[in-house]
Amino acid sequence: MRLTNQSILITGGAGFIGSHLSLTLAKSNHVTIYDNFSSSVLSLNDLSDLSTLNIVNGDILDRERLSHAMRGQDVVFHLAVACVRMSLGNPVHVHDVNATGTLNTLLTAKIHKVKHFVYVSSSEVYGTAKRPLMSESHPTDPATVYGMSKLIGEQYTRYFHTHEGLATTIVRPFNTYGPRSHFDGVYGEVIPRFVVRALTGNQPFIFGDGSQSRDFTYVDDTVRGLILAAESDDLLGHTINIARGKEVSIKELAQTINTLAGLPFQPIFKPARPNDVLRHAADISKAKRRLKFSPDISISEGLKKYIEWIRLTYPDPAKFLRLIPDKNW
Repeated sequence: MRLTNQSILITGGAGFIGSHLSLTLAKSNHVTIYDNFSSSVLSLNDLSDLSTLNIVNGDILDRERLSHAMRGQDVVFHLAVACVRMSLGNPVHVHDVNATGTLNTLLTAKIHKVKHFVYVSSSEVYGTAKRPLMSESHPTDPATVYGMSKLIGEQYTRYFHTHEGLATTIVRPFNTYGPRSHFDGVYGEVIPRFVVRALTGNQPFIFGDGSQSRDFTYVDDTVRGLILAAESDDLLGHTINIARGKEVSIKELAQTINTLAGLPFQPIFKPARPNDVLRHAADISKAKRRLKFSPDISISEGLKKYIEWIRLTYPDPAKFLRLIPDKNW
């Protein structure tokens, strides 16, 4: 199914990845953003002048409101989520949003005969890598309630495809970064935090020894992968990784950011985050083979683009330092 002139609902569509997906798809589709705006990076005012966007301020735990928003939709991208760091302090809420909320969304999609349901899961379902590269068949062993709740969402999605006749695809993005990514509060991500500190002349906080690694993907590549997955009829019922396919250590990442910002590298090491994943490295051969997906943006190019965006968008990033807590959970 080509995503042109389709009616598309995006839960969490005002969040980081969701906002990029919403604005991209709205160029050639009718997009409804369904978001409670609790952690959104776009406000209602940001979106109000776009004629191809419909905005519904709603919670995925509110099935009546969700049902009203989903009526007449062709495709659903389900991105609404409570984040990994929140799960360390409020695990029941994270389970409710990520597991029960996904069940609500699937039930509603079935009722309204949605043509394709794309569940945006997470690489956190894998836990720490047990193989050099993590393919879709890599064991799932989540290290947090967040990862477990996303895995439960996957299981519900598979059930609805196999037993309820709902066409679904599960996408597992690895760590995504880029413009509008969160740097403050519990939703804050490591790259935005490193960048804000570097641009204000402050050294990065590294939790643990910095050897833990991630597969960082620029948001434009992640969005392109999500759209390709939604357009593929051959991958209905499948799970697919979307990532850059190359890992980088947190220490190396911080050093690169400091270098790009013109700051010497003297990191401040702090105790490791509880249950932190030690290593993530995606195998994206399935996405390359089945979706013809290949990431366009290298980590160095992506970091340069993101740093430039921060400089242009926030000429005085120092005012955001107080929003970055001393720990990342």
